[in-house]
Amino acid sequence: MSRFKFENKTILILSQQDWGINMLSKHLYAKELSKNNNVYFIFTIPQKHQTENVIIKTLSSTLHLVYLKKKVVGVTRLPSFIIDIQTKIIIKEILATLKIKQPDIVWSFEQSRFQNLKQFKAKYSIFHPVDYILQAKQFLPKIANSANIVLSVSEKILDSIQTSTPKYFINHGVDESFFSKTKLTSPPPFIKKDKTNVGYVGNLQMKFIDWKNLIKTVEENATLNFIFIGPHSNSNLGGKIEHAELIKLKSLKNTHFTGAMDKKSLIEILSFFDVFLLCYDHIKFPIEVSNSHKILEYLSTGKVVVSNFISTYKNSDLLEMIDDNEKFSQKLKEVTSQLEFYNSPKKTKQRITFAKQNSYKKLLQAIEEKLS
Repeated sequence: MSRFKFENKTILILSQQDWGINMLSKHLYAKELSKNNNVYFIFTIPQKHQTENVIIKTLSSTLHLVYLKKKVVGVTRLPSFIIDIQTKIIIKEILATLKIKQPDIVWSFEQSRFQNLKQFKAKYSIFHPVDYILQAKQFLPKIANSANIVLSVSEKILDSIQTSTPKYFINHGVDESFFSKTKLTSPPPFIKKDKTNVGYVGNLQMKFIDWKNLIKTVEENATLNFIFIGPHSNSNLGGKIEHAELIKLKSLKNTHFTGAMDKKSLIEILSFFDVFLLCYDHIKFPIEVSNSHKILEYLSTGKVVVSNFISTYKNSDLLEMIDDNEKFSQKLKEVTSQLEFYNSPKKTKQRITFAKQNSYKKLLQAIEEKLS
């Protein structure tokens, strides 16, 4: 049997997050796959105001966005076969509009609306839940059973899915451009040359953030310069309201907020940071925060990462993790007082090497082996 390759394939990617400046795994897989394949990125949230049932927007000759008008009604309350009848009609319209008789691959990051991947009649079906969504848990076994393989960035998520379909851990990825030498010749104005610069990259409207201990950490480390990069108002990742904790964080004098930043701009400035942080509530959300997309982007710089407990990294020394978030502030003080040790050449090389092993190109090679 010949080895499966992601080359010259027609690939449909299902995502409940729209395309935009903020890129998650599904967007980055789509971009990497489009280098050698024809990729259709299907946004599964219905657009009720569009005039046609299926609309295509072309980003490049091999990457297209697909928007749907029809809504799958009663996902949480109607019998499964009623949902299947609705999605069968929508899928037929999608394939007809795209002029595709049989896709090579349907790759679903969607966890509720399209519950039977066999309806796409693709040669291969991949179910790839990278997030744990409690409300969608009831649908996961059915979706998994309709796929050829199930992938996830977390063993905890895989363990939560009851299926006979083969399940594989595939870590989060990092775009190879993060390893380029491209950077600004001088630091941006929010980087303070006379201070230790602490970076946070990510969606500031996520419910998983441990706001209490994050705010406490910033307040108790007044000599540090905290820069928050990512959406904190309306974005393609959802969320429109600034909550009280975010407003409080913004009021602190040693913080700066850049807003969402495109990948190129982010890569140009990451090297100016001294330390990065994650501060999620791993007690309240143990499965949801068992891995994080931003970790590999942090590690690609070689700089030290101070983090809450992340179960995926429990047996590694790549992160400076704490079991108790009440100690987060003190841990950051310890690390920033010994940056020469924590950012030593040996530790820097270890982090960069690990990140390179998890480029999207490398992950696709690993997935090819699973499909062969």
